[in-house]
Amino acid sequence: MTTTTSNVTTRSPLVSAHANGWRGGLGNLMRKEFGQWWTTRLWWIQVLIWVVMLNGITTVIMLDSSGMTPQALFDEAVQTFLLVAAMAIGIGVVLTTQGSIVGEKELGTAAWVMSKPASRASFILAKLAAHVVGFAITALLIPAIVFAVEARLLMEVPLSYGPFAIALSVLALGVLFYVALTLALGAAFKSRGPVAGIGIALILVGQFFKGMLPLSIVVATPWLLGDVASSFVIDVQPDFNRLTPILATSVGALLLVALAIWRFHREEF
Repeated sequence: MTTTTSNVTTRSPLVSAHANGWRGGLGNLMRKEFGQWWTTRLWWIQVLIWVVMLNGITTVIMLDSSGMTPQALFDEAVQTFLLVAAMAIGIGVVLTTQGSIVGEKELGTAAWVMSKPASRASFILAKLAAHVVGFAITALLIPAIVFAVEARLLMEVPLSYGPFAIALSVLALGVLFYVALTLALGAAFKSRGPVAGIGIALILVGQFFKGMLPLSIVVATPWLLGDVASSFVIDVQPDFNRLTPILATSVGALLLVALAIWRFHREEF
């Protein structure tokens, strides 16, 4: 335990904090979590992965029109970027954050942090904020900027930046949901297997079976966020109310954050 404490102190030094209640230690924990994103290799590795994956696919589509009209090419490129992003980023979130809580419980660093003037709500909220911002920038915003530049250079139909920004906001909501889901699973389980397995299974079920399930069920999940996002950019009204999955996902994310905090309060350290 002494070695673990020394390693944590060396890697992410904390400073004296005096906040009480649910915000106890929040500033320190935020600095620690954001530092693990932006003072290590994590951020540029994530940028490299997502630019290669998302922009690589859409670049191929833009360069190989296959006789399509400019509008059809534009629609396909936009839908591919947003639909692939909605699914792939969700999987990336689960794989990257699966050990965020479980790993700290295994190493004993969670117990060490809880021995300091830090609340358990702050422990969860700091991780939530750092991962949501980290993925929103590296996996969504930067590839989106690259996509906008490519669209301007390679496609005849102009990209409307207002609707595109709305689409990115919809996908950012999906990032929030899957980070909250992974943290809730991490608070509930003691190993990475169930966290990754349940999270990825939920995403894949939506990807491959949402067309077979009743729309009244699917519309209350984050599975349709990619469709909602693309509908804003290509200006096509889907056969469901776009507001429903947005509201349902927002409520689901809030419930998952509350569940993660509640479950982490029950941990004995």
